[in-house]
Amino acid sequence: MAMIQTPETRAALLALLDWYVESGVDAMLDAAPHDRYAESLRPVETPIAAPPLAPSRSPPPALEATTRPRAAPAIAAPDEAARAAEEASANANTLEELAAALAGFPHAPFRDMAQHFLFSSGAAGAPLMIFDGAPGVAEETTGEPFCGEQARLLDNMLKAIGRGRESAYLAYVSPWRPPGVMSMTPQQLAVFAPFARRHVELARPEVLLLFGEAPARALLATNEPVGKLRGKPFGVACGAHTASGFVFSGLDSMLKSPALKPAAWRDLRAAAGLLRS
Repeated sequence: MAMIQTPETRAALLALLDWYVESGVDAMLDAAPHDRYAESLRPVETPIAAPPLAPSRSPPPALEATTRPRAAPAIAAPDEAARAAEEASANANTLEELAAALAGFPHAPFRDMAQHFLFSSGAAGAPLMIFDGAPGVAEETTGEPFCGEQARLLDNMLKAIGRGRESAYLAYVSPWRPPGVMSMTPQQLAVFAPFARRHVELARPEVLLLFGEAPARALLATNEPVGKLRGKPFGVACGAHTASGFVFSGLDSMLKSPALKPAAWRDLRAAAGLLRS
């Protein structure tokens, strides 16, 4: 049965193909085994030129929509992309300039895979800044940052220490949602990390709450698992600014495993104590 072509299904299929390319898939396999070595020894047959097709007046609207070419992302070696990210982020002198630099950065992972660029939410310049890894399904669907079930958990955590969106600044390491449930690779994080550090330097928070592995990797430059980073404050030096940082399990992990919440509450109280002082 043929699949019904809608803008949503086409977008989903294109996102799936982009995810295959990003994952390194370069060939299709079938159920029958092939001897590629034997095939490579066969002489190459010269194809017979097909007669020219009669020119058509105009393609059908549906065909024109499905075959419209997409812009290919710029390709650079990982080290070159990371150096370019350092330079681009350093040249931004305001949060607005930083958002524009990241949105237009040609080597940014996921830039051409997601529908929405979600940079931040809340009160810029607030003493409390929160970093999550990337937008979730609800954010990608609505185009609104920090709006899903994970965000509701975060709102409840802030409410427990007498704070809310109006007194906190929320941001993502990647402003684009990665395809599927894939985690960011070290090479992808190396591109986003300079922008995240510059984000902290320009926002100048007193306390940072880092939810999950990606923010901890990007801002603490460590390979330690999140479990070993919880329970103690860190001095997070970002350019000329240093903030006190606390590492939490990812919001999604806490929703799936409520046993992680007591440790999060302990660190949340410690962060609130620093804010009060």
